[in-house]
Amino acid sequence: MAFVQAPTSLWPGYTSDGTNITIPIAALDGLSAAEADAITGDWRSIMLSICSTAYSHYIGLATADRPTAFQAGAPSIQAVTSGTLIDTFKTTYSFIFNNAYCVPDIADEPV
Repeated sequence: MAFVQAPTSLWPGYTSDGTNITIPIAALDGLSAAEADAITGDWRSIMLSICSTAYSHYIGLATADRPTAFQAGAPSIQAVTSGTLIDTFKTTYSFIFNNAYCVPDIADEPV
């Protein structure tokens, strides 16, 4: 198999009408309907779910099927032992995007 760039390969049920994109809540790891609510939800939970889903998808691909213009590193998880967020965990994700200088547009995959 080869790299598949279609958004539906990462988020089943993804749609776009040319103005808006829609990603089903169920396509985002660990995200609840309450966290995704447009009024009372939490954008931080949405971002964490997007990062978690992207990493899980990437690492689940066969090595030959992974993109080269995007790379995801294993998350680093550390206990917070002091400060105002004591007794929580800090999760750091690492993503590398190859793109044109200062332009947030992913580079084409090599042929």
